[in-house]
Amino acid sequence: MPRRRTWLAASLLMLAGCAAGIEPGGDYPSVTFDVSAPYDAAYRRASEFVRVCHTEREYRYGLRYGDNHSVDEKFATTRIEVFKLPEPTRHLEIIETKPNTKVTSTVTVTVVGAAPWDAQELAAARQSIQTATPVCRPGAD
Repeated sequence: MPRRRTWLAASLLMLAGCAAGIEPGGDYPSVTFDVSAPYDAAYRRASEFVRVCHTEREYRYGLRYGDNHSVDEKFATTRIEVFKLPEPTRHLEIIETKPNTKVTSTVTVTVVGAAPWDAQELAAARQSIQTATPVCRPGAD
């Protein structure tokens, strides 16, 4: 019986470690940059990047990603969370937009830090949102 409890405790600890994604207060790689577009246009650009490079892309071994979108119209902020299916609580990438002026906005992209969610992903997201043309991270399949 004690052996079962040890095995069960070890399994639960391992699963808890697997469930960790981007969490509040964590030290995760991120980049914040300005975009020469209103916040809603920056949000559409970010949505297109996530769609083309993650949710509608084909990956090996049947791997699939999903996304959650939230828009706060009162404060004019948006948020896109990318996660691996079927783990919607483990965020791998978060993209937030907010207005600066009527024609510019600020975008913050945060990634979990392990490949393929690393500096190359940050650079691809930044280029995609600034140029309005999705550019996927090389070798992310």
